Amino acid sequence: MEDSACSISQPWVDNDFCPAFRETIIDSVLPLLVILWSVTKVASVAFRYRRSRSSMYLPLKTSAPASYGAASTSDDSSDDVSEVTLHPYQVKSTRWTVYSFIRLLAFVSCYYYVSTFVSVYFGQYTKDPVVESSSFDILLMYGSQSLFWVYCSVLAVVSMSLSDQAKPVADAICDQLNGLYLLHFTVGLVDLHSYYIVHNTAEFPTGYSVALITTAISLVLLSFIIHEERFAPSEPVFTDSGRLMSSEGWASVYSQFMFSWINDTLKQGYRSTLQDADLVELPPNNRAKNVLANYRAHQKSGMVRSLAYTFRWPLFIQFLYSMVWSTVIFGPAYFLNRIVLFIEDRHSSEPVLTAYLFVFGLFVSSVIQSLATQQALYIGRTLGIRIQSIIIGEVFGKALRRRDTANEKKEGTDDEKKEEKETGNINNLLSVDAQKVAELTAYIFYSYSYPIQILICIVALYRLLGHAALWGVLAMLLSQPIMYKISKQFEDVQDELMSKTDKRLKLMNEMLNAIRIIKFFAWEREFRKRLVESREIELAAIKHRLYMFMYLIVGWFVVPILIMVVVFYTYTLENDLTASAAFTALALFSTFRQALEDLPFVLTFMVQANVSVKRVETFLKEDEVDTAEALKTHPSGVHIGFVDNASFGWAPRQTSGTATPVAPILNDLNISFPRGKMSIVCGPTGSGKTTLLASLLGETYNYQGTAVLPPRPARPTLTGNTGIAYVAQTAWLQNCSIRDNILFGSDYDEERYRKVLYMTALTRDLDILEYGDETEVGEKGISLSGGQKQRLAIARAVYSQAETIILDDCLSAVDAHTAKHLYDFCLRGELMRGRTLILVTHYVGLCMGGASYIVALDHGRVQAAGSPDVVLASGALGEELIQAKEQQQASKEEEAEEGAIPSVPKEAKVAKTGEGSKLVKDEARAEGGVALSVYATYFYASGGWIFWIAVVFFFGLTQATVVAQDYWIKVWANAYKEMGADAAVASLSQATVVLADWTASAFNTVSPGSSAMTAATFSTSPHHDSVDVTYYLGVYVLIGIGAIIISAVRLVILYSGSIKASRRIHSQLLDRILRAKVRFYDTTPMGRILNRFSSDLETIDQEVSPQMSFFLFSIVATIMVVVVIVGVTPVFLVPGSVISVLFWFIGVYYLKTSRDLKRLNAVTRSPIYVQFNESVSGVSTIRAYGAQARFIQENYVKVDSNNRPFIWMWATNRWLHCRVETLGAFVGFCTGFVLVMSRDWVDAGLAGLSLTYALNFTAHVLWVVRNYAMNEMNMNAVERVSEYLDLEEEAPTHIAATTPRATWPETGSIRVKDLVVQYAADTPAVLRNISFDVKPREKVAIVGRTGSGKSTICLSLFRFMEYTSGSIHIDGVDISKIGLEDLRSSLTIIPQDPVLFSGTLRSNLDPFDQYDDATLWAALKRSHLISNKASAQKQEEGGIATAEITLESPVTEGGKNWSQGQRQLIALARALVKKSSLIILDEATSSVDFDTDRRIQRTIRSEFKDSALLCIAHRLRTIADYDRVLVLDQGEVVEYDTPFALMNKEGGVFKQMCDRSGDAAELLAIARKGLESSSSSSTSTSKS
Repeated sequence: MEDSACSISQPWVDNDFCPAFRETIIDSVLPLLVILWSVTKVASVAFRYRRSRSSMYLPLKTSAPASYGAASTSDDSSDDVSEVTLHPYQVKSTRWTVYSFIRLLAFVSCYYYVSTFVSVYFGQYTKDPVVESSSFDILLMYGSQSLFWVYCSVLAVVSMSLSDQAKPVADAICDQLNGLYLLHFTVGLVDLHSYYIVHNTAEFPTGYSVALITTAISLVLLSFIIHEERFAPSEPVFTDSGRLMSSEGWASVYSQFMFSWINDTLKQGYRSTLQDADLVELPPNNRAKNVLANYRAHQKSGMVRSLAYTFRWPLFIQFLYSMVWSTVIFGPAYFLNRIVLFIEDRHSSEPVLTAYLFVFGLFVSSVIQSLATQQALYIGRTLGIRIQSIIIGEVFGKALRRRDTANEKKEGTDDEKKEEKETGNINNLLSVDAQKVAELTAYIFYSYSYPIQILICIVALYRLLGHAALWGVLAMLLSQPIMYKISKQFEDVQDELMSKTDKRLKLMNEMLNAIRIIKFFAWEREFRKRLVESREIELAAIKHRLYMFMYLIVGWFVVPILIMVVVFYTYTLENDLTASAAFTALALFSTFRQALEDLPFVLTFMVQANVSVKRVETFLKEDEVDTAEALKTHPSGVHIGFVDNASFGWAPRQTSGTATPVAPILNDLNISFPRGKMSIVCGPTGSGKTTLLASLLGETYNYQGTAVLPPRPARPTLTGNTGIAYVAQTAWLQNCSIRDNILFGSDYDEERYRKVLYMTALTRDLDILEYGDETEVGEKGISLSGGQKQRLAIARAVYSQAETIILDDCLSAVDAHTAKHLYDFCLRGELMRGRTLILVTHYVGLCMGGASYIVALDHGRVQAAGSPDVVLASGALGEELIQAKEQQQASKEEEAEEGAIPSVPKEAKVAKTGEGSKLVKDEARAEGGVALSVYATYFYASGGWIFWIAVVFFFGLTQATVVAQDYWIKVWANAYKEMGADAAVASLSQATVVLADWTASAFNTVSPGSSAMTAATFSTSPHHDSVDVTYYLGVYVLIGIGAIIISAVRLVILYSGSIKASRRIHSQLLDRILRAKVRFYDTTPMGRILNRFSSDLETIDQEVSPQMSFFLFSIVATIMVVVVIVGVTPVFLVPGSVISVLFWFIGVYYLKTSRDLKRLNAVTRSPIYVQFNESVSGVSTIRAYGAQARFIQENYVKVDSNNRPFIWMWATNRWLHCRVETLGAFVGFCTGFVLVMSRDWVDAGLAGLSLTYALNFTAHVLWVVRNYAMNEMNMNAVERVSEYLDLEEEAPTHIAATTPRATWPETGSIRVKDLVVQYAADTPAVLRNISFDVKPREKVAIVGRTGSGKSTICLSLFRFMEYTSGSIHIDGVDISKIGLEDLRSSLTIIPQDPVLFSGTLRSNLDPFDQYDDATLWAALKRSHLISNKASAQKQEEGGIATAEITLESPVTEGGKNWSQGQRQLIALARALVKKSSLIILDEATSSVDFDTDRRIQRTIRSEFKDSALLCIAHRLRTIADYDRVLVLDQGEVVEYDTPFALMNKEGGVFKQMCDRSGDAAELLAIARKGLESSSSSSTSTSKS
């Protein structure tokens, strides 16, 4: 073009830039502006570096640089995390690397431009009159480029010289150079394009040659520097976790785009099974602690807004990548069109090099759009783990601050519904909701990329087809309201499903927490029924969701087909469909269909994530505890206590509306506990003692006045030294060793530790335990007795450095002589001197001597408060003082039984490492491929052979519709042929398979093809008026409708099988869990079991079956593609075979590692839930100690352990896609290259078909690999569930041949002969050849020191432990030969730790609805839970007054709205209702005051007179009048006779116990009276 023909104001002329605009703006101004910006940037870095050097020089990098899209780590940290830990390392020298030298190539480009500039300046340059503009523009261009390359050359030299002395400056210079090379390469391509379209390769003017050479140099420079790792360390970097740092942060550009930095992990996984220790550490900006600190530093109103603002830069970078993908995705369609047009027009003057450039463009555009997609996806996954860390961290932190609403009294339906959102809901927030939001983040860019692609498609189609394209747009718009309505319904269904899942998990959690009591009472059947009913409701919701999902899928698949039919129909009414128009339209519709097909999946993710975010936000807005006012001294002079008539309650006080304000539980408190002294809080059961302590700690609602606490440190340390230690009434322990429980994050001080062991009477226990203080206590301290748990909790408090110790009735759980030891040596011991002690206790007489202050409570009010003398004078201690003598006597009796407590363990236990001391084993994971047995589990659960044959049949039928479409379009083509349109036949025939394949893929939930999957061409005959287009198009549409119907039927069958499998697998899993031996619960954390019932079951419910169908479709579709390609171009077998081998190798290489990472991810998920459940159950203790920071820190570690295998798993997934799709693009390149070479003889339609299917082949193979991998990953859920389907079960529940008679047992007689019991085959016997008899209706006491085997006998009676040898007969029936349900349902136990279930008082007393109200009410009265006096008496924790107690009184989860004493009385009432002939009492009165204890003892004697009774007790006075006493020692029977006989036995063990008690005479009198009473009773019985 001539100079006069263009100007800067007209930049684009004849499909190219105007020479003036190109030379002035692109080649001159743009480089100069970039140089100016670069100089500014380098100068800024140099200035900052010089300033930092003036103060101090830091030769080490603080951490790995953030990878692309990574958000920088904020320096701000919240109050509950320590400072961010970074890992400095020495960067290896980069001065003499090949990359430094290769940059010197800039001098070559500099030479070419400077010499050309000189020749232009002196008029020696020959101007190209068509491509180039004026001489001034040319001079300006070469002058700018000369300056550009001189600047690059100088920077190259400077960067090399500064690489060691001033590396930060050198690094900044190299970054600038890399950008400058990329800029020049891009500008060079623009110049080469301008020259090429004029000259091709016929001639090379000077400007053409210079542009070609310098662009090639830039390409060489870029090819080298993309491999440079400037920030790589000189030696491996180890983090604070002991792991190697991931190389992601310093990876080269090539490594980042191809994910080669994950190669080491893949190599390790391919060679051997990956273990957690093999995984490299996450980059600092992906670690939970840093992520949460960054989030809180950028927090806004609303979680979505906060997340968007925090991660705005990664989201922006993801946006850029997605825009590249959304535009370049049309490249393959464009280049395929040009290639086919080139082959079609054999007489074209276009040089063959142009066709080869189109082939190369096909390859490059395919690779670029693929790599851009992978980067966007990986940024999404990275943000996903960060957001999941944020949600888990926020929920966990909130749970540690949240008010425990379980203690609130629930009244009415609404409150009951609110209560249902407790534990199960919180678990779901972690296991489901966090995952849903993270999943959306991974794919969020699709939500705006697909609409952009759709818009581009519409514009392109309009330009191609005119107004016919608008008809298609209209059809799409008309379909949107229907799709919106279905989407809205799907959202509602999803919300409903989450609610149903919450309810099931709540029931499951409650059942697991009470599994022992369920087994004791043989209530498995009832709880199974409840869970199955809840599961059926959930399955109905799942079924509804799946069907709504199906409607959504079918609807979205119909829309693009409808659009295609409308557009082509309207277009062919007026126009001939030419080859280029048909080809381009089909390619655009393919992309259009791809976007419309995937958009509903993204919308589904958005819907689910929206529901989840709302649930999380609702939880985060819940009430938090109010910390008591921490003042050195209150203005009133109170150091710790209550002022201003303080009132408290467990429910919020309603002050607005018509609702009646909640009555406070505690009223008018004015208490000042003395500093450094012991204070006692006492009162009858239900008087509000526990509520008082909870109010002091801020756990209750403050209605009036103030609670005052001493000041806590301004910033608590990780050890939680807040100045307060708290022991709850029900001891809370962690699932770790005894020593770790005592230390509770504090440093180990051996002298202090040994003193604490003696002070808390743990020395004897350590002698008994095989592994001493290294023994794991199990979840909730399951391996310890109630007393041991309580003493361990006291030891934790005493060992701490806290100034204030708060103990809530902790002496009740231990026997009297241990209580006296705790008082003498612990509460009054040397480690407690000078510390403020507030003690709730019934042992007032025992502790009053050391108390400086006593508070007497009754009915929530202070009856008296002050010094012991003042309170004694008031008479408020009357009842407690009456009990003092009993307590003192009981202490002596129990000490006589147990003996003195040793000051140190008799045998120093060696701290053993390894698995021996671990009660809870690490979670196992399978290795290698998923076993066929796992597939068989799901295969048969979903319906077996018939079901899967039906699925395969309908897959085949779907493919038959594809063939039918192919056949019908060929018939259509023949119609044109018969009309004489021979020229159109070939291309139309080739279009048939492509169009049909494109349509058929719309019927499947997986899209195996790429956007360029359609390359066929066809044209219509100019005689289209003679062909009835309506007829042929109508039949084609009918076939399509048939295909949709068949596909829908296939989905219905598939989903019905999925529901069936979900129901059957859940049922089998539930049965196995309910039938598992008790030892399983001792060694398995509840969180681990819940994980099977939550996330694993969710995978089975919603993912396994559909993914199997996708995998099957991928295989069938791949086979079909191969058949078609080979039929058209048989030579494809050669490259196809080679490519298949490469695909197989890449797939296997990837799968081994991916499978292990998926399993590691699954295994590391459970500890998060375990810690969460553990922390929530002990949240009041954690808060009191101020240990929130340490627990949050541990949570960060567990979250990182879970995120680590997850993100590396997705990195390997991206690694796979990059290679497979690049390989696929290369296959297309090779195919196009061969087709261009064969231009003279190959048919254009065949060429398009062959090229399209060659690309489709790689896409289908990729989906086969990916679906196989996804299928294996999903089957891990089945595999993990299958592990529990093989649990060792208890004996059968019923044995028909030996079913005992209906009235059994009638008298409760027991005969034990030569009984030997072991915990396991390789452990010593716990009971050794025990033999004894219990006569009908006889009351037998079992005594002996701790560890003698008392509880084991009771467990053996219920067959919790199957005995090794010997026998037990009850009323003549050998209990080893009858069913467990028959046995356990006929016995009754009143356990030491009462367990209640959510529901009502009625459902707890009579879960099977077997008794009338009168019976239940009578049991409540006889158990003294309700009485005529104290009608307004209130319970300690929930405010349940006896006057308010009815059979419909609500019981919250775990019975938390009832006091410990009331729960024990309910357990007694439950036994009274059942009233079997054999009753076992396991220290059943340990948690009630002495007055209630006496009443219970009277009730036992009167109500159970017709039953045999086995009683484990430490108080000799309570059992002195029993019929007989069984004395055990070290698992053997030492003595067995009447108490009177044993007391008169010289040298007898029981006599020694009585003598040591100091009250042998009184005990002997009781025994004599009991013997006489028993004799007279026997005489009267025999007479009658």
